[in-house]
Amino acid sequence: MKKAILSGLIVISTFCFAAPPNKAFFCTSPGTALYYERHEEGSGELAWKHTSSIVSSKDIQDGKLEVTFKTDIKSGKMKSPIKEPVSSNVVIYPDGNVELDIAQSALLAAKQRFSGFNFTSTGGTSILPASMKTGDKLEDIHACVAWGGVKYTIDYTSRKVLRRETITVPAGTFDCVVVSEHKVEKAPFLKRDRTTLTWYALGVGMVRHDTFLPNGEMETSEKLNSIKKN
Repeated sequence: MKKAILSGLIVISTFCFAAPPNKAFFCTSPGTALYYERHEEGSGELAWKHTSSIVSSKDIQDGKLEVTFKTDIKSGKMKSPIKEPVSSNVVIYPDGNVELDIAQSALLAAKQRFSGFNFTSTGGTSILPASMKTGDKLEDIHACVAWGGVKYTIDYTSRKVLRRETITVPAGTFDCVVVSEHKVEKAPFLKRDRTTLTWYALGVGMVRHDTFLPNGEMETSEKLNSIKKN
């Protein structure tokens, strides 16, 4: 479970935007917190609670916006694998495209669990286009984090936009695009192979995230529980 939670810290890059509003799949309003719950399929057991908090947003060069957000995850027993929430940045381009450095997010999470090593990260740049439409194929992502002779790699392939869909979750009803990805994580004594479906809403970001085992069986479902402005 700890490895799965660490994985969640890396992947959960919830997307919400503010300037101009609803142009991108990210939330940029400082003080906004998005609360999620992930449940095991079948048993309905709570796997974890995840909070994404928007800390700040600022204009940078060439009309781009840099957003700082913090990710906090607690297991179903309300224990956390990290000492404090992980802080990450995304860059939002004037056309609304969202850029996230997945490798850097993985590095920051790993540092909290394996302190005392020199860390390096390569690759991992993820682009979530603002103009996604059904049938679009998104670029593959490869990220690698290394420390103390250990390598942890994350590969996203077969990334495509499946459809538009209006869904209802505890936080409300949202018009979404649905993105499918094949994700493989590798490290010593770890190989995690999953297919995921993620629902994204403009101005909110990730609304739902489902994971599936290699045999097609649904594993977990994570849904947006509430959005609060502090």
